[in-house]
Amino acid sequence: MPQKLDCTPERKWKVFLVHHSHTDIGYTQLQNRIARHHVSFLDQAIDISSQLSNDESLSGFKWTNECFWSIEQWLKQNDSSRMSKLVDCIQQGTIGLSATYLHFNELIDDDLMRASIERSAAFARIHELPLDTALSADINGFSWGYAQALADAGVTNFITSIHSHHGLAPLGKRQFPFLWETPSGQELLVWNGEHYQLGNALGLAPGAVITYGFTDELRPATRKMDCYDIAAVRLPRYLRQLERDGYPHDFVLLQATGAISDNAPPSAEIARFVNYWNLRNDDWIQVTMATPSEFCRHVREQVKEIPRLSGDWPDWWSDGLAANPNEVRLAREAMRIGHWSKKLAERKGITLSVSKSDRLEQNLLLFSEHTFNHSDSMSAPWGLISKGISGCKNATAAGAYEAAMDLQDYILEILGEKVNTSPSSTEKLVYKVINPFSEPVDDVASLYLEYRDFGELSTDPEICERDSGSVMGSSKCKAPRGYTFDIHVKLAANEEAEFELHAGTGSIRSLQRNFSEVGADYDVEGREASTSKCRVDHSGIETPLLRLDFAENGEITSLLDKSNGLELLNANRHHAPFTPVYEVTPVGENDGERMCDVRRSFGRNRKGKSVRRTAGVISDVCFPKATHIHILVEITYALEGVEWLKLFLKIWRNAPRIDVTVHMQKKCIWEPESLFLALPFSTPGGQFYLDKPGGPIRPWQDQLPDTLTDWFCLQNGYAICGSGYGLVVTMPDSPLLQLGPLDFGKRLLMGHPNLRIENVRPYAWLMNNYWETNFEANLGGFHEFNYRLEFGSHLAGSQEAIRRCQILNHGLKPFRINQ
Repeated sequence: MPQKLDCTPERKWKVFLVHHSHTDIGYTQLQNRIARHHVSFLDQAIDISSQLSNDESLSGFKWTNECFWSIEQWLKQNDSSRMSKLVDCIQQGTIGLSATYLHFNELIDDDLMRASIERSAAFARIHELPLDTALSADINGFSWGYAQALADAGVTNFITSIHSHHGLAPLGKRQFPFLWETPSGQELLVWNGEHYQLGNALGLAPGAVITYGFTDELRPATRKMDCYDIAAVRLPRYLRQLERDGYPHDFVLLQATGAISDNAPPSAEIARFVNYWNLRNDDWIQVTMATPSEFCRHVREQVKEIPRLSGDWPDWWSDGLAANPNEVRLAREAMRIGHWSKKLAERKGITLSVSKSDRLEQNLLLFSEHTFNHSDSMSAPWGLISKGISGCKNATAAGAYEAAMDLQDYILEILGEKVNTSPSSTEKLVYKVINPFSEPVDDVASLYLEYRDFGELSTDPEICERDSGSVMGSSKCKAPRGYTFDIHVKLAANEEAEFELHAGTGSIRSLQRNFSEVGADYDVEGREASTSKCRVDHSGIETPLLRLDFAENGEITSLLDKSNGLELLNANRHHAPFTPVYEVTPVGENDGERMCDVRRSFGRNRKGKSVRRTAGVISDVCFPKATHIHILVEITYALEGVEWLKLFLKIWRNAPRIDVTVHMQKKCIWEPESLFLALPFSTPGGQFYLDKPGGPIRPWQDQLPDTLTDWFCLQNGYAICGSGYGLVVTMPDSPLLQLGPLDFGKRLLMGHPNLRIENVRPYAWLMNNYWETNFEANLGGFHEFNYRLEFGSHLAGSQEAIRRCQILNHGLKPFRINQ
């Protein structure tokens, strides 16, 4: 038996080493440079593979291409002969193929997830390559729908290597396999692994040694090429610690990169080191370079009892989306327009241009990739590299929005949308509204008219439904370069309707009774007040369906469903509905390193112990003239951190619905800050359901053990469903829903006995700049956020309620047609 090393483990070990290049599009360099680097990495791996037969020191070399995006970039620059060499390397196992397209944040929706996986799957099918494993590095969570999308694509294995900075791996342990049961009952073998550069920390990568995440007496130089003495100390110590922790297996997975950086190249020196190590240590600790698929095959062969777990895996890093609120709005709207356009094209039998669809998809995929800025974005937010990376990232959101509008316009032009032509004395102002969905739509249709087209219209034009000839109640609203005329439209599934806007009576004043002076609010009531269906004053608003009560300071104190007498405000709320809540952790010194150091100390909190929290104070409440559809309320708040903030409520006259818009001018604050909006709604005995990719989940129930419970990244909104009754809140612009307490303190993980959903106090998390890296420092500027609240017995079922969120966010899209 060979002599054991210091701290040599008691059992013999087999160490599987996955060598890869972690993909961060923008974190280390400008995005286009990173694309070129990853093209070069593939070339380098192919060249190293070609040397194996002539160089025994490279025996066993394997490198894994982490994300298929890199292969796509490479394919753009290489011909078929070169591609055959890549395919040969994958077939021979020297280059590992992963089903992962990119490492995404939770902005990505189900359609995009599946489209991204299909890209790698299609490549594998074409070249008859096996593809059964996905590799994930860095990111801290994956929607339950992602597990289903992988399983549906034939992927059976998933290796994760979470970076636990401001986050955490689930299950309370690493180096742990489990079978992740998908929503439909399939299963995915998950290896919940270590940080993706632990192999570097343990000394297995010459010239790329790191001490990050590993504390001992050694302080090796990063570029140390002769790293055997580091590995001889650290690797046995690590394995011995696994034994002491009760780790049951005699094998383990480590990962390593070729340089101490994200976006690092492949390294032939790692293979040389592995061979040297194995010669020196006989068979006591053997290191084997492997692809992720090979390692998972070994797990399936050796581990007979693997726990089966199900549920969502919320991403701790999804909060970074709130650092780019305007761009997130653009991307989310682009997703919705894309869905609507594709649904409409399908219903009308229109073949979509592949180039137009691909352009939208590619921009959305790049914006949904988890990297938003340079590593020094907080310490030096003025830096040109940070500005460049941020600009390129934000350009993908704008590009997605432009591509979505282009796709929509392409379809509408085929359907007869009127193009911009010179005025004609015979033209009619006719609009078409189409519901392309298999559910009914009940919403406002805004008929837009530019200033130049007013011509002979009176101050109060009429809108007629063309089939019946009936006049619709309408409201004229200011819009960019013109007005919209809003009408309430109800369309059955796949129904469409046409409306005509014409001159009407041509009277100078409205024909309805006018008790006010021009430009003044209504300040008197007549005999009709006793029979009025709606009441509006500073004490509250009442319609046939709901009653909204205000306190003297303007805060909402009650929301009552008049059909059944249910109170829809949470009695345990800390803040009134739609109250903005601001947080800032003082730093006291405008220094980049100090700003970063404070943020690093937050851990899994998103604030410091000294956080200062303030709620908005109402400074003014006014009631603009009501419309045919809505009763309007404007509430102005004074709030720290903002120049001004206004809340606009639209209470529907004849529907159980409230629309909310927040406008603000945000100050630029370098200190770590967050802004929330209180959403303290509830239904008696109601269960929360969140709209996540792949279907609704119940927070604090449908989750993997020891996962995040404080906030969730939603698709369209959430629902609270009880016995025969439900309530939905749509969140088209801001995807983050805070359910955990705002207070600084220990974060409760999934499974903690004190998690009780009936005590939850929801907030929309509008924006933050708490990250010390990768995300924006400046939240200053103009912002808008929209929400819709609807309630009733038609929302009792979770599937129906979540689908209602989706329909409400899509809305109606009228377009003017030629006549």
